Order: sequence, then C-alpha cells, then structure tokens
Amino acid sequence: MTMVKKGKRVEYELNPNGIKSIPDNEIKTILRGADDLIMSGGRAMLAKILAGSKDKKVLELELDYSPVYGAFKGISQNEILAKIDWLIVHHYLAIEYNGRLPMLVYTDKGWDIERETYAAELLKKLIDAAENRRYEFVEILKDRNRGLILLLLEKIADSGNKELIPILDAWQTNEFKKVRTKIQEVIEILEKVEEKPKRVDQEVISFSANKQWLSIPENIRRKLEQNVWCSSCSNVVKIESYIVKEFSTGIVLEGKCQKCGHDVARVID
Repeated sequence: MTMVKKGKRVEYELNPNGIKSIPDNEIKTILRGADDLIMSGGRAMLAKILAGSKDKKVLELELDYSPVYGAFKGISQNEILAKIDWLIVHHYLAIEYNGRLPMLVYTDKGWDIERETYAAELLKKLIDAAENRRYEFVEILKDRNRGLILLLLEKIADSGNKELIPILDAWQTNEFKKVRTKIQEVIEILEKVEEKPKRVDQEVISFSANKQWLSIPENIRRKLEQNVWCSSCSNVVKIESYIVKEFSTGIVLEGKCQKCGHDVARVID
C-alpha cells in the first residue's frame, strides 16, 4: 500500500462508468446508507455497506446494522461505487475533506430525499414501539437533526393515530423546549381526532422489498422495467420513477409510463 505523507490529502477520482440514470428506489437506498457515514466515512465504505461486506471495519463500526446493509448484494463493489459516484456527479451527495480524508456529505437535494425516507422509517418504528409499549425508544430521537424531527412530527400528526399519544408524552419529557412545544401541538391535534387511525403512508420505500428487487440480476431487472403494460398506451412500455412495494404474493413496481406519464405497475412473482 502506498504511504501518504502526513498532511497530504488523499485524492479521489469519480467514475460513474457511463451510467445514464439510476431508479429512484436505488437513489433512496444509497442515500440511506450514507447516513451513517456523513463526515466520517467515504465512498468505498458506503459501497461495502451496500454490498453486505464482512470487512473488519464495517463490523467494528456496526455498519452491518444499517437498514440497507447488503441491499446491493450480488453486485460488485466497483459497480456500486459507480452508482455512488453518479449520485455525487448529480449533486445528491458531495465530498468534503476531514483532515486528509475525503468524506461523504449530503447536498440539500440529497438531504431532502433522505430526510423524507428516514422520517418515514422512524414513524414506522415509533408506531411499533408504541404498540409494544417500548417507550424508551424515544431516547434515540434526542439530538437528531431538527428538520428530521419536525418532519417526523408532521407525519405523526398526519397519521391521525391517537395510540401514539402515550409515547409522545414519554418523548416530550426527554426533549428541549422547542421540540417539547411541537410535540404538545401534535398531541393536541391527535386528541381531537375522532375517526379511525389512518394507515402509515404506503408510498414509503420498503427496504425489504428493495432488497428482493435488487437480488434479481441487473440484466433481468432492466428487461422487467421495459415490459410493463400501460392501459393508456394500450401497449408494453418502460416504467420509470418507480418505487418497490412488498405484498404477500411478492413485490410490485409502481411508477409512471415513460411514454405518457400514466400510472403503471408490474408484479414480480
């Protein structure tokens, strides 16, 4: 291994390897994986997380607990790195130096997507914790990004789920004044709800479904993307801007027809 002189920055070179575009679900997956590495890890480490690497450093840092660990299993780390570089080139992620080392950071564009994904993930976990009366879960919410927490509280209010009030009470005792005030506002909103609780937003990306989808060889996935029926075009078309959902019978791609923009779906058995 080449020794780097003290104080000299480690250089890097981006190589998207000719990638023209990446599906939305893969963008969300890569951004979710980057969350544990902001200003503490780089492109290669993110590639290892997504590949499900058993690298000693990955395990030492417990990065194998990431919800997207192994999401791109079966794809070479060079291919994954090309996808990460594509996100950097298209300003979803950026590189900033921490001393000599180039570290990943979110751009505003990337953080807007990751914040939405992460808030939805936290809402699901909060609902599960409330159902099982594991109110200590709220301890992990303290000192989180303020924008993320406010978005989570908006989602809680929109859910109309009154069963979340006890865990919100527990959360309120563990927060700073501004967040406590916002939590109280959400509690008051939920207390006025009379109808049955709404279901959690079904448009949230399912990382379990995404793992199943990404376990299919890439050449087959590309063929499936181009073999979707559009009732508006009355023809087989290519699906774009899709998300992957999980059902008891398998997974489903839901997105838009590339030709006319009509809603289309494809069941993957």
